[in-house]
Amino acid sequence: MLAYNFKKRRPHEYAYLKSKYKDMLELVGRESESEEKKYIYNNFHYLQSVTENDRIDIFAHASEHMLGHYSPEALADDLKKMSLRRVGVIKFQACYIGKGNWLERARDIFISKGISFAYMAAPTNRIVWNNPFTKYVKGDRELAYKVVKGNINKQFPGTRYTG
Repeated sequence: MLAYNFKKRRPHEYAYLKSKYKDMLELVGRESESEEKKYIYNNFHYLQSVTENDRIDIFAHASEHMLGHYSPEALADDLKKMSLRRVGVIKFQACYIGKGNWLERARDIFISKGISFAYMAAPTNRIVWNNPFTKYVKGDRELAYKVVKGNINKQFPGTRYTG
């Protein structure tokens, strides 16, 4: 899922993401309100079948304070429009968003808006992509991701989502 206008601002990254993830939801990038309404109308059911056994990945450029141009409230609202109600893991693929308290704010807001999940995770440092697009997070491997618990009691053995 894209939460940043890669198509317009980072076309090479957009081309890569579209080649790797064939069926990707794009939360941003429409040029007009009517185009936006049409996109939502055609995709409102996109996340309807997602369950607590699934993981969604949200790609964006970020800082520790902002995910693309999204606040946690606006992101939760857009995910609700696409019928997200329950999910096992929400993983943010966005530099630094796990460093501050954005993830904890997002947890509280998502739950208050009716989106249930077991875990949220986000990198605490910069994500480095090396050709051919292998990924790692800079810094201490043990502290590379922040994980916060949601309101679904579920564990994913063998992953960081067990606590």
